[in-house]
This record gives sequence, C-alpha cells and structure tokens, in this order.
Amino acid sequence: MESAKNKLRKLIPQKILYLYYLHTARKACDYDLQRRVHDKVYNDSEAEKVKRDLTLAYHIVEKGLTMPVPRPGFGKPVVLNLINTVLKFQKLNLPLDEMEFRQSVSVLKEYKDFHEQISFQLDKEVVEKLGYLEDLFERIEGLKQIKVSRDEYFSDINKPFDLFCRSRYSVRNYTSQEIPLPVLYDCIELAQKSPSFCNRQPNRVHIVKSAEKKTQILEIQNGNRGFGHLAETLLVISSVISTTKDIHERNENHLNGGLFIMTLLNALHFNRIGACSLNWSVSNDKDMKLREILNIPKNEVLLMIVSCGYVPDVFSIASSPRKSAREITTEHL
Repeated sequence: MESAKNKLRKLIPQKILYLYYLHTARKACDYDLQRRVHDKVYNDSEAEKVKRDLTLAYHIVEKGLTMPVPRPGFGKPVVLNLINTVLKFQKLNLPLDEMEFRQSVSVLKEYKDFHEQISFQLDKEVVEKLGYLEDLFERIEGLKQIKVSRDEYFSDINKPFDLFCRSRYSVRNYTSQEIPLPVLYDCIELAQKSPSFCNRQPNRVHIVKSAEKKTQILEIQNGNRGFGHLAETLLVISSVISTTKDIHERNENHLNGGLFIMTLLNALHFNRIGACSLNWSVSNDKDMKLREILNIPKNEVLLMIVSCGYVPDVFSIASSPRKSAREITTEHL
C-alpha cells in the first residue's frame, strides 16, 4: 500500500520539491563548509601546514625520480619551493626527526645525486641551494626510492595478509600488454566484497581501453604526467547518488567508494597488475567534461581514476613512507 508520504510527494509540484531539497541540502552542507572555511581562516597551526606543504612537494619530486624515463632537470620550481619549506620548518624549531622533514631532505639529496650520476648540470640557483641544504642537514636521512624487478614486487601476493599489504605500492610504469577483460571483472568481483552501507552497493566501474578516450581523460586529470600515457587501462570509479536516502547520507558515496577502491587496488595487485590512484579533485568544468566523454549519468558522483597495466621487468616505485600507528592514533580508555 502506498505510503502517505509518497502520496503527498506526488501532489507537490517538482519545482517546489526541488527548492525544498535544495534548502535542506544547503543547511546540512553548511555544517561541513563552515568547518572547512574556519580551518583555512582561523587555524594558525604552522606546524600542520608546513608538514602538509613538505609532503605535497617531496612527493612530486619522488614521483619524478621514479618515472619510466625521469626528465633531466625536472621540477625546478617544486624543488626550490621544497628547499624553502625545509628551511621554514627549521626556522619554526620543529623536531628534525619528523617523518615529513626527514623525507623532504632525503628526497632533495636523492634529486641532487640523480643528476650528478647522469652528468646533468642543474640550474646554478638549484645547485647552490641543494649544496647548502646537504651541508646543513648532513646527518638527516630518509627512505630512498625503490628499484625492483617484477618478480620481487609481486613476491608476497600469496603470503600472509600483513606481508601482502606491505608489498603494494603505487606503480607508474606499465607495458603495452593487454589486460584481459575477464581478469578486470575478477578484480571488480573481489572489490564487491567491500563493506557497503545497508548492502546498497552504490559503486560503479567504467573500464576505459579506447586510446582516444584515455587520452582525453588524462588531459583533464592533473597528476599523470610522465606515465599516464603508458596505462593500458583506466578504471573510472563512480557512485550512484540515488542509493542514498537523504542529505544526511551525503558522505556515503565517497566512504563506500573509498572502501571499494582500496579492495580493487589489492585485487589488481593480487592479479599481478600495477596500478596507481589518480585523484579526481577537479573543477566543475573538468568533472562535466569527463561525464561527457564517458556518457556518465547525472546521478553518479565521480570518485577516482585508476591507471593500470602489466609491469616491465624492472621499474621504480616511490617509497612514500607512512606515519606509525601510534602517531595517528588517540586512545580513549
């Protein structure tokens, strides 16, 4: 029997319903927006912000060092910015054993060593600042980037869970060997075992193998330069908004999508396929462009692009060190 609520909805014009839901959504989302805006305006934590800036910059440099063909002299503006941020960190008298600081200094030293090994003359300003930094923090060391063979990289895929988890890294180097569709569907089936709110299963996967469409997509995604063109397949992950009941479930598409994508990445790794998560934090016009390319309906929210492919005999991966469990955990006992 039809509920009174549904009967009432049918009597109200759609435009009135739209305006009502828009008002409700704005009221709910204001709670999130105000907190984010407050953080940008009133949060004076220089320590948090400088560590954020260090991580953003050093990761760009370590990615550059692990490209299939690193470009000599790459990233000059980023390198100079990273050096200045390292010096700012020191000026704030923050602990020099912080992971972000150690890794930033280590990556800059590695950048300098790489160019010396290939006998490439860096810009004078960069050379002087790198030399000054190396002398100043002679004893500071972090993790170097990792060069592995295919067999080494996948050696733990059948080992206990802890070893399996620790063995997966983002891979940015692929061969042209085709990934069979049945293998991709097997990976998606495994990802479907991810937790799903009330088993509503909102996640959707768009498999992109068309060379033309891959090029179009990668052109509007910021963060695949130097390796994106090598991806044999792109997986575009989206989530159906209609599976949420009301605006208070507004985070569920992203939360469920995150769980699904992590399982999918593990499934690809288990099937000896290299993969890299490409963020989709983009402007509205880029989002609309991707929808147009793949004909994605309005009721799907775009979450992420995953580049993937079989890996070459030998390749490099970014070390990307993680904070320890104790550093990110608060006990409430």
